[in-house]
Amino acid sequence: RLQADYPLWRDFAYEYEHDRLAIDLINGSPLLRLWVDDAGARPQDLDALAVADETSWREQRIPFLLYP
Repeated sequence: RLQADYPLWRDFAYEYEHDRLAIDLINGSPLLRLWVDDAGARPQDLDALAVADETSWREQRIPFLLYP
């Protein structure tokens, strides 16, 4: 990181939540934030983290598709 001491994530109460960061709530977990904070992380690493959730979402949405 160019400015390792720069506070990237704002720590403030987000709507009804006071214990977790807004970025974690919006994304559903801390995975994205941890990946961004990891100086050695590569785009492929994020893809690998997301595969399980993407697969689950694809399967869960099938009953609701109008045009399968």
